[in-house]
Amino acid sequence: MATHGAGTAPVLDHTRVRKARIATFFGFFQLGAVMLMWSTSTSSLRVHLGWEGDGGDSQFGLLALSIGIGAAIGCFAIGPFIDRYGPRNTAMPTMVVYPLCYIPLAFLDGLVGAMVIGVLIGLLRGAFDTAFNTHGVQVERYYGRPIMSAFHAAYPAGGFVLGLVGSALARHFTDSPAVAYIAIGVVLSILGVVFGKWLLALDELLPPEQDEIPGAADPAHPGKRSAATATLLVMIGFGVLLLGSMLSEGAVLDWGQEFVRRAVGTTAGLAATAVTLYSGAQFVGRLFGDRLAEFFGARLIVGASGVIGAAGALLAMLGGSAPLALTGFVLLGLGLACMAPLMLSAAGRRDPENAGRNIGLVNAIGYVGMLVGPAAITVVVDNLGIEWMPLLPAILLGLIAIGGPALMRLVPRYHKPASATSKQEVATG
Repeated sequence: MATHGAGTAPVLDHTRVRKARIATFFGFFQLGAVMLMWSTSTSSLRVHLGWEGDGGDSQFGLLALSIGIGAAIGCFAIGPFIDRYGPRNTAMPTMVVYPLCYIPLAFLDGLVGAMVIGVLIGLLRGAFDTAFNTHGVQVERYYGRPIMSAFHAAYPAGGFVLGLVGSALARHFTDSPAVAYIAIGVVLSILGVVFGKWLLALDELLPPEQDEIPGAADPAHPGKRSAATATLLVMIGFGVLLLGSMLSEGAVLDWGQEFVRRAVGTTAGLAATAVTLYSGAQFVGRLFGDRLAEFFGARLIVGASGVIGAAGALLAMLGGSAPLALTGFVLLGLGLACMAPLMLSAAGRRDPENAGRNIGLVNAIGYVGMLVGPAAITVVVDNLGIEWMPLLPAILLGLIAIGGPALMRLVPRYHKPASATSKQEVATG
């Protein structure tokens, strides 16, 4: 874990902290870019592997499941290494390797081999996710105000930019994803080397403030058992809420278009617009989320986000018309925009010395939502009909509106750094 003798803060000028902030933006941009590299190449990958049509759905589903399982393990396993070796030494390798790990899929021809690579992809994706959320929290502590939502906004931005590139490559290379994986992966990996050098090292992290929970897992800490137990319970709580958030998001992305097309009776093109509006609203919400959290407080924003998201799900489900359904999806995007950033930031700030472990635990529980979400929504659709698809997100977001603010009470406030040089410049940069 990080140590800073006698609790003194490392001396970093505002340029160094700003570089770390830029590197964090790029990390989230890179993660979104790689995800869309994958999403825009699934059709050509299925052609390459011989998984075309309905007959290949089960094999592709197993590959997707292997990635999800790997991600759930990776995001938890990396946590202790982040706390011990620092963000730079753990996050930078993922920036370099993760964009390249898809390439073997373009040269394999069997399910077992593909699933092995899928687990590796998932492990690196989960490790990348936790490493950059942890680094984002440590950078945020230098600024002493919310900036995590803006970091998360870089994720869809990266997806949009590289999605355009991936779509163009997919139109020209329909039989194999090799060109896309190599061209995009190599460029992103090289950029990972460049920006990775700007990440904070272990000795550059701020020590805990007075009302944070220092050494919750330190055997020498007098109240280690009660502090560790309390922190563990809080992290499990945040993880359960994140699970609900990610399950709701998965429901929209996986079932949203089909829901609008069949339940409201629109064309496939208009139905796709609903998901596009959802993504756009989520991006906008993240751009403004930090300022709103700073002005109103993170606790109020989490509660309001749950209410807005639940209202959007109910409007989409009960509105009965395309305009109301589209409006509901916009509200869903706004409601889900800042939940994950604010909850992960809170998880990291409660015990900064063990932020990697704690964020890893929250992330691991949240990733379970990606695994069980499709099955849970399928149960609703099979038993109640497609028109009831938004019911589960409405319930989950309503519970987040109630439980989220209660958990946020247990997390310390944001602090301006006590002894960093150019403190004012950092805080306003």
